Formats: sequence, C-alpha cells, structure tokens
Amino acid sequence: MLNRQKLAIELKKVSNDLFLQFAKEQDIARAVWNKIKNDTTLAAQVHAKKYSLLLPKWQGALSFVKQIKSVSNDYTVFSVDGSQIYYDKHQGPPCYLINIGSVIIDYRLRNSFVQLDSQPEVFVIPEDTNNQAGSADFVNLQREKYELQVAFNITDDWMLQHEKKPAVTFLDGSLIFFQLDGQGQDQKQQFLQNYLNCLQKFYDKGYLIAGYMSFPKTKELVNILKLVLVQFDEQELQNFNMLNQLTDMDIVRYFLKQGQRSTLFENKSPISYLYSKELKPYFCYVHVGVEIIRIELPAWIAHQEHLVDQVCQVAYDQALKGRGYPVCLFEAHEQAVVKGYDRDFFYAMVEKMS
Repeated sequence: MLNRQKLAIELKKVSNDLFLQFAKEQDIARAVWNKIKNDTTLAAQVHAKKYSLLLPKWQGALSFVKQIKSVSNDYTVFSVDGSQIYYDKHQGPPCYLINIGSVIIDYRLRNSFVQLDSQPEVFVIPEDTNNQAGSADFVNLQREKYELQVAFNITDDWMLQHEKKPAVTFLDGSLIFFQLDGQGQDQKQQFLQNYLNCLQKFYDKGYLIAGYMSFPKTKELVNILKLVLVQFDEQELQNFNMLNQLTDMDIVRYFLKQGQRSTLFENKSPISYLYSKELKPYFCYVHVGVEIIRIELPAWIAHQEHLVDQVCQVAYDQALKGRGYPVCLFEAHEQAVVKGYDRDFFYAMVEKMS
C-alpha cells in the first residue's frame, strides 16, 4: 500500500525541481503572449512559409473571445462511446469484443426523454490473416469506426422521426483520426475512408457533430509562441527547448473566462489534408468553468458562425448540467464501459462454447 504521508514528504523534497522550470516557462509564455495577443498581422507571418512545428491557421487577433449565450432546454443531444475486450491468446479462440454505448437526451420545456443503450459485437480473427488484425491498434481503429457509425445511426433515426429542434452529436475526443499514425498505408486508407464517409453523411444531412476534448494536451498555441521566441528562424527552432512543459490550456487561461470561447483555428496536421474541403477539422477553446475544453468541428460548421455558437452553447450547457463534464458523454461512457466481471463473463462464455 502506498504510504501517502511519506509520499507527501518526498514530493515536497523535489517540488522545486518539479515546478521551478514550469513557473519560469509560464512567465516567459505570458510575456510573449502579451506582446502578440492583439497583433492581427501575426497569422500571415506564421504561415508565410512551412515550419516543422504543428501550427494552426486563424484570422484576426489571437486574443479574440466571444461570450456564449445561454441556451433554452429545447434541444436534443446525442453521444456515443466505445470500449473493448482485446484478444488474449491465453483465453481461448481468436476473437475480440467491441461494446458501443449510446445516449439520446431530448430536453423539452415540460418533460425530457432519455434513451440509453449498449451494443456488443464479437469479431472473429481469421486464421489466414496476419497478427495485426487482432492487435490492440487494429481493435482501437475498429472501435473508432463503429463509434462514428452508431453516432450517425442514432442521430439519423431520431431526426427522421422528430421535429427539427436544435440537435448536436458529441464524440468523446478528437475528430482528427490521429490513431492512423504508424499504421500501414493500406490499412490507413481503409479506416480513414470509412471514417470520412461517415462524417460525410453528417454533412449531407446537415446534422451537427463535434468532438469534445476534456483536458486536451495539444500544443498548437504553444508552438506559435515558440516560433515568435526564435524570431521565425527554423534553424534556431530545431535547437529550441523552452516551453516544452506547457500546453495550450496554459495559454488559453490568460484570456478566456468562464462562458467564453476563443477564435476558430484550422488544424493543419498532415492527416487533415486528407479530409475533404467540407470536413477539414477546425477547433476552438471553451471555458466551461471547471476546465477549458477543446471543441473540434468540421469546416462546414466552422464556416457558419451561428452553427458554431449553437454547438458551443449546447456543449457549455451540458457541462453545466454535468457539473463540469457533459451529461451525454458521461452517460455514453457508462453504457460502453466493460468492467472486470464483464470481461470474466465474456471469457467464460467463449470457453463454454468452444
């Protein structure tokens, strides 16, 4: 058992080493931020040429903020989440399980409606396939694909049968399929195409969809500060080690207050160039009180300010209702999660049937 009193003493011994450098970087970052925050020419300078850093694209001043108006309860929200049981060669036949949890919450002035569901699906790993088909990476990609498919299905089924009140589908995490990094080219193309095809369905039907990132570890705004510190010198940038402990959340706290969102940024990661014009990922930061979150949107929503406002209003309202975390995402996670005894039951059933 961990001795918490002794741990506290140990942490106190190393606190200066742990936090002194972070405090120094905070001071430097704030000074640079204050210098550039209102510079409307900075965006053009940043994108005057190609840099090795991941840098977002934006318009106007970095310090732009917009107040999020309160939203009435007359809206519908959809969400999904996924969990899995990986293939274990010590537990019998070659198969794995993906469990997708889904939630529909329809808020009305007089009453509300909640639909909770989970759908397990078992996948058999063919004997003549390579080991990658049962790897954790492959299963994670499959889960991501099924999450988006279920998200569209529940949204479409509901919207076809009900009045067209404001409605948003939220995914837990990014709309940028970073999981593809490191995969083989054929597999990458297959999963990416399936993913984009499903995003396209949301666009074709005009259904609002967004990625909700809690405690994001992104560093795109930090990279802007780094570039300014080296005076846009790419060679100097390669040897620059400052601000490495900071994330974008540290920067956004300088100017964003509760109930506000930042300007919109276009993500410029390599994978984003494979998205169609309508689906290219954009993002903004929203202060929901307990934390600052990152909302990711496809371009067709990002280019219509009233739709951006609607997504942010619903996201903020959901976070307030969930005391810091969206009710819809929490409930979807609860439906999706596979606990230890569920895993034991799965393996016991597989063994019994083998």
